[in-house]
Amino acid sequence: MADLRPLEALKLLHGELLTLREHRLDDPQTLDQLIVAHTEAFKKFLTKAPRSSTSRTAVQSGKITIQGDEYSVNQDFVNDTLKVADEIDVDELEAARVLLDADAEGDPDELYGRSLWECAIIRYHNERQFLLACMQLCIEICNDDEIDPRFQDYFGSVVEEKIFGVAVPGAQRQAPTEKFVTKCTKAMHEIKTWLQLLGDRKAAQSVLARPGQTAQSDSQEIYEFSTQSLIRQHESVAILLCSAVEKRLADAKDFEDFIAMLRKADKYDHLLVHCFPVLGEYVTVFGSTEGNRDIQQARRLNDKICSRSDDSTWLLPNLGAAVRAWWIAEYSGCYLDDAVDLPGVNLDEEDEQRTKQFVEALKDGAFDFILSVAADSKALNWRDPSELGMRQWIQRKTPPLATEQYPFSDVFQRSLMTHLEVLVDASITNIPDILRKLRTEEDEQRQLSQTHEQDLDLERFLLIISYAYEGRPDAAMSFWEDPDSNLAGFLQWASKRASTPLVSAFCEMLQALSSNEECATAAHMFLLDEGYHSSGKMKRSQCLSWGQIYKELDFFTTKIRERPSPSQSNMHRMLKPSNELAETEPESAMMLECYLRLIAKLSAESEVARQKLLLTDNYHLLNTLFKLAAGAIPARLRACIFYAFRAFMTDKDSVLNALLWRWFDHWITIDYPQHASSHRGALAVQNQTPYGNMTAVFESLGHGFEEPNSVIQFLISLFVPVEESEQLNDTLPFPEDLSSQVRVPGVEAYVDYVFEVFGSTTTNKDRPETAQLRMLRLSCLDLIMTCLGTFNEDLIILGSQSGIAIDQAISTTDLATYILLHPFSRVMEWMYDDRIVKTLIDTIHQDYDALGNASPESPLVHSVLRAIEVLLKVLELQSTYLDLVRPMVKSQGTQKVPPKAHNAYSSFEEGIMNHLSLVVDLGKYCGIGHPPLTLACLKLLERISTSPKIISAWGPSAGLHGHHRNKAIVQLEQNDEGDTIAATLSAEISETLDAVLEADAQNYIIKLFILDFLYECLKATPDQPTIAHLLLGFHCEFNTLTIEPRGAFDEQKSLFHSLLNVYVGLSVYQDEGGVRGYLVALKHRILRVFQVLWSSPLSSVLVMDELRATNFAFHTLLHEVQLQPSLKWDGLDAGNPEFLLTDASVSYIDFLSTRAMAFQYIGKELCSVSQNRIPTTKRQIFDALNGQVKTENNEPINIPNIFDFFDFLPLEDQWDIPAPHFTYYKDLDLSPCAEEDPVAGLQYNPVRVQEVLWLKRNEARNSGQIIPQEQLAAIEREEAVLKEFIVYGNRHRRFGAQRLLVLKAWTNLLLIMFEANDFKGTPKMAFLLQALQAILPSLETFGTLSVAEAYELARVAKVLLFKLDLSDAVAPSGTDKESLTIGNLISDKLFQLFQVCLNCICRWAGSPELRAMYYSICYRYLTGVVDKNGSSPASQRLATSRQRTLKTIVAAGERFINVICDDAYGSDTNCQTSAMILLGALVNIGSADDDAAVIDTLNRLNFIGVLVDSLKSVLSDWLAIIAEGNVSAEQYTRAKLALLLQLCQTRAGAKFVLQANLFRALEMSGVFAADPELEIDARNTRALEKHYSLLVSLARIVGAAVLSRGSHNLLQGRRFLQQHRMLLVHTLKRSAGIGTVGNGAGGAGSVHGRSTFGGKDSILVGAGDVEAQAKLEERIEELAEAFMLLITATGFLEFEEDQVPMEKPRPASTRLFH
Repeated sequence: MADLRPLEALKLLHGELLTLREHRLDDPQTLDQLIVAHTEAFKKFLTKAPRSSTSRTAVQSGKITIQGDEYSVNQDFVNDTLKVADEIDVDELEAARVLLDADAEGDPDELYGRSLWECAIIRYHNERQFLLACMQLCIEICNDDEIDPRFQDYFGSVVEEKIFGVAVPGAQRQAPTEKFVTKCTKAMHEIKTWLQLLGDRKAAQSVLARPGQTAQSDSQEIYEFSTQSLIRQHESVAILLCSAVEKRLADAKDFEDFIAMLRKADKYDHLLVHCFPVLGEYVTVFGSTEGNRDIQQARRLNDKICSRSDDSTWLLPNLGAAVRAWWIAEYSGCYLDDAVDLPGVNLDEEDEQRTKQFVEALKDGAFDFILSVAADSKALNWRDPSELGMRQWIQRKTPPLATEQYPFSDVFQRSLMTHLEVLVDASITNIPDILRKLRTEEDEQRQLSQTHEQDLDLERFLLIISYAYEGRPDAAMSFWEDPDSNLAGFLQWASKRASTPLVSAFCEMLQALSSNEECATAAHMFLLDEGYHSSGKMKRSQCLSWGQIYKELDFFTTKIRERPSPSQSNMHRMLKPSNELAETEPESAMMLECYLRLIAKLSAESEVARQKLLLTDNYHLLNTLFKLAAGAIPARLRACIFYAFRAFMTDKDSVLNALLWRWFDHWITIDYPQHASSHRGALAVQNQTPYGNMTAVFESLGHGFEEPNSVIQFLISLFVPVEESEQLNDTLPFPEDLSSQVRVPGVEAYVDYVFEVFGSTTTNKDRPETAQLRMLRLSCLDLIMTCLGTFNEDLIILGSQSGIAIDQAISTTDLATYILLHPFSRVMEWMYDDRIVKTLIDTIHQDYDALGNASPESPLVHSVLRAIEVLLKVLELQSTYLDLVRPMVKSQGTQKVPPKAHNAYSSFEEGIMNHLSLVVDLGKYCGIGHPPLTLACLKLLERISTSPKIISAWGPSAGLHGHHRNKAIVQLEQNDEGDTIAATLSAEISETLDAVLEADAQNYIIKLFILDFLYECLKATPDQPTIAHLLLGFHCEFNTLTIEPRGAFDEQKSLFHSLLNVYVGLSVYQDEGGVRGYLVALKHRILRVFQVLWSSPLSSVLVMDELRATNFAFHTLLHEVQLQPSLKWDGLDAGNPEFLLTDASVSYIDFLSTRAMAFQYIGKELCSVSQNRIPTTKRQIFDALNGQVKTENNEPINIPNIFDFFDFLPLEDQWDIPAPHFTYYKDLDLSPCAEEDPVAGLQYNPVRVQEVLWLKRNEARNSGQIIPQEQLAAIEREEAVLKEFIVYGNRHRRFGAQRLLVLKAWTNLLLIMFEANDFKGTPKMAFLLQALQAILPSLETFGTLSVAEAYELARVAKVLLFKLDLSDAVAPSGTDKESLTIGNLISDKLFQLFQVCLNCICRWAGSPELRAMYYSICYRYLTGVVDKNGSSPASQRLATSRQRTLKTIVAAGERFINVICDDAYGSDTNCQTSAMILLGALVNIGSADDDAAVIDTLNRLNFIGVLVDSLKSVLSDWLAIIAEGNVSAEQYTRAKLALLLQLCQTRAGAKFVLQANLFRALEMSGVFAADPELEIDARNTRALEKHYSLLVSLARIVGAAVLSRGSHNLLQGRRFLQQHRMLLVHTLKRSAGIGTVGNGAGGAGSVHGRSTFGGKDSILVGAGDVEAQAKLEERIEELAEAFMLLITATGFLEFEEDQVPMEKPRPASTRLFH
């Protein structure tokens, strides 16, 4: 911890304190060390040393000493230091310290492209903020009763001694200036002065700026940040001061100084609001019965506070009035019990005086000011204008808070509301007479005024109560839990005979006191106490009740609907209320709004209230509200009605949902247009059909904010599925026959209305103000998302593929009805409208600073988030809509009215492609501090970056005007936006993980999303520059990557290096839980990003060099965990049969994948250093793979070697469980749920499987089957087993696939080591021995069980055998003891390998490819053992090995030969070839020992006959091979001929071959009867050479057969020569140089590349032809030799001379063979 910089140490302490406050502390010792380390910082508080000439001189000298370390600094650093010192008025050496910290490696602020001095100022403010936050958290923990008492006691002492500085007994008493209260007061004053200075600087810059020129962006950013930070610091100091006062650390003098400070306040701003909790605490401590109980002191303070002398003048009179009112409300409690004994004091007179002072304070605006403070401290983002109406009407004296919106923290709001609660309680308890007097005076004023004007202080008091208790149900229960309490009595009193304003305020208060179900039900029960008269003339009841509310709603509804129509009207504006609405009192409309909001609040919170309001008099209230909504009422009142409708839909059922749909549809199509036509003349003329009426009504409801927002909110409640149908989403959110009598069924008109409103928010000039615009757009987006999210696309797939009677299984009439009527299709149709796409992009594009400063729960953040989610959902469902839904909708030919779409895109990607700025916005929002928004942005970036259409449109291209780079990259490079975004992502990646929350921590989830985005983007186009390359730090050209000098990558501060640092510093193993799954997942995702980079030619060189420079391979091996049976995975044992059902198994799978990638990298690195000849690194890698890594100090560290890491193959039958037996679901078809994974193969989608089970249940239920309870329980058990088995099967296949990948990577690395090593002699043998010892047990295990694993292991064995001199291995020539020992061990291992392969062959195990590998291994072993002869000791050991091998083959029996023969003719070509070669080796072994057992077996199996019989088609087969260039078939044919030759070279083999009619087969094939140059184009030398090679092989077979049989087959040999005399003569002539063959080049008669034989010269074409011609001549020579051998063996010439009489010699002829 000592090496941590101050800010990092404070952040660490802050994180530990947050962990403790959330009851999840992991290491209390660390927390204690951190608190001790920050003791001096707590004592120092916010004290800062001012600038000094001494420090300035020291800095300017160029050498400074900071914390004992001496630094030499350049002039730039000196300038930055002086600038920082001047900006924040701090000592120059302290400014230098902050600059050094900011310049340290890894500072996140420096990554954002800011200058060093800006980073220093930001860091300085952050240090102060985190210090205050830590002190604040310590106090909160101390006061938290739910925390462990040990921690509570500990933090109690920490707060007293280290924060408040309370002297322990016996310690020296503090000086007055050292008091914590004094420090806080001083700090608040300094912050205020600092803010004023910043404001003055900004004003001066504005004055000095040229016309039209703004201040520099850098200065503006620092000003904004500093201002915001200082306001937050001021708030934190105020909270700390409040806590200190609560702990009785302040005296009366401190209170007086605080009041004096308030007197000087000249502006109502955030700083003044911060003072109110402190004021409340001071008043409670010094002026109430809960405080010090020093009555004399309180009386002196009362005189000073309530004095109206000139010396006590307040710059803000209403602030002074608020302070006096608050003081009097609590101070009056000191005289309630008559326990005060004050001689000579007339208490009654003082009571009257306090009453008078309190009333005067109210007249001066006390409650007005307190109401402003209470309201302004609340977030106003979600406030509907109708909610603000009451406050705007009642608050008249206090100006609004300053326009700069710096939201108050939740801690401050809780503190303020708690103190306001004390004020409310004190006012009701201590001064009830004053409140009663207020009401009396207000009633009198109202009666005497013709305009019903009155003072509204009592109403303001009720609104203060509403703000104080809003959202605090525990506090609100004090009004309900004791009916005899003062608060409950106040409710009864306030609701009796209340005036219209008072009733309105009372309704607002009642809403605030109903924040949960218990409170709302209590409020409902309060309103059930009815006592109204039923006479025709409306009279007020004693108390406000539901009866009174119903009656007034009925009264005004009737009046409004019965009034005559005005002369002129406008359908598009219904804002003016009727005269009747204001007939009785001018506040009637506001009162109705308050009624409706109260109805909405109680209905939303309380089930009891909601049912009562709905069901009373058969939905009388609903009917009344629909009638009222059809009248000529203000838009705000109509909005309140629709909000009430929305509240009624809370926890709705299908009956209520259908009822509201029908009523609203009737209202929108018939009731409202008919009633409106009586006072909207244009409506009756324009609308003639129900659909036309709907269009006109929706157009009238689409203006402004209040009406459209409320209607859309109500529509959302209608579109949301009923809870019981949410599982399958197979229902329509509305009745199928909705308005089917008057129009085409469906809700297209409602969807069109929402999209028209949404689109108009961009185009309309009279659109709502910004805050309302965000809320309106959010409402539209919520409905759009609801329509998209409730459509189940799986039903279409399951309906066509699963075999389920889908029409019977779903709740809708049939699947076609579901598809046609669901709003999904209409919403998707609108999503291709360019205006809608533009509005979506406009919603996402917001001011970065405003979004960052906004609360996570603000409409701004939510609207941006929802727009991104809509884009994601549309991209996800687009293929379903285009391929399945839209064709079906069009094929039905319905008469639905098409939407008023503008220019439509053919695909949604087209709309996105036109807005490149979207990529910049999404990237910048990733660092804004709102985790859900960050995750959504990353997900959308991933989808955009992997879309083929967008990749094609944005990707690099070459055209007539040159090369065009990736458009997204160009956009990100503007204004260095890419660097900013990369710095943001880098900071997120580098953020410390939460060891307690682990995978649930938000920053961890963000890391995963960042890595997923990078990986998917890179994987989509790995060989082209992408935005992922840019963000990682590469400089992107047209189709290349470079490293920019002095750039982030070059400076090792890029996102790539952040990933690298996280990976290198990550250890996935922990002693307690074993391997931690969340760390494995993070490591896996980082490494797969690197894998794409090092595998792509585009980035491979750069990445490999960088990874090599950071010793990545050694770090990887150093942190690699060796798998052991006892190793735990998230605390679980991997040997548990149910392990694959746990999430820990996913970590195991990721672990294997990570290791595979690590081995792949090390193998690639080893190849690279070998090819580039970097011997030092190569030696280090070999040492590491052999188990030793050296540190920077050259000290060796022992680690597992490459063979120790061969630990990933499981035990036999690990996790293998039998398939469960199903009864009810035995014939269930899950094929529609299957998906093909590129690595794991078949994977079943668990969500879709669950849907299939639900559908099967529904199918049985809807068919009328009655299932007994016992059978239902059995079905549920089967479903649970099936779902578990699906998960098990998926993970088992994934595990097998990853195990195979890591095996391939390990074997490749092993082979690379063997190929690249410099081993010779004994070390080489030792390495081979280790390899064989590692793989042989697994090969023996998997040889017959798992083909894939066995193949990889056999491949290693094969390569090692073919690279090894087996004579040295089996019989080493060396005489030293070590060589002999290793040789004997290798000999044993090789023989064991041969035995394993032999056993696998006998079992006919595995695939043809695997058996081909076994055949190759056996062949190599046999040839290495048999082919060596001699008399040396080594040769004698070889003979021993040969005998052992022969005995093994004999023991294998005929089964062994039979399998090989079957593969030789019944398998694929490669396996056939290998089998033929192995048979040849076996024949060769028998011939070496004069053992014909193998040959006899082949004959017994009729293999030789089949082999010879195959020669009948040898010519046609060979010509096909030459024409097609089939290398495998050629190799097989050559192997077959080689086997025949080996057979013919033995006497027994030759006998069987000849008995199989060898000569007849050759005669039938016609291979010797044909002229080679007629069969093959003579110009094709290579083909001709291959044909002659066939003739050579066959001629040698014939010769060997004749020679082996001696005189038995001389006649057949002579007959063969006689039959093919022409070819014989032709061959001998060519061999003698007579005539040309092929191109005629290279023959015996060629001179200088030109033929000397025959007619025309043959010109050489190239060196390749020369080589081919040479080979051809060689084949001819070989064929001639074979013929001559046969001629000699058969005595053919002598026989011919004896048969032909002597002829006279003839003249020589020049005629050639042709």
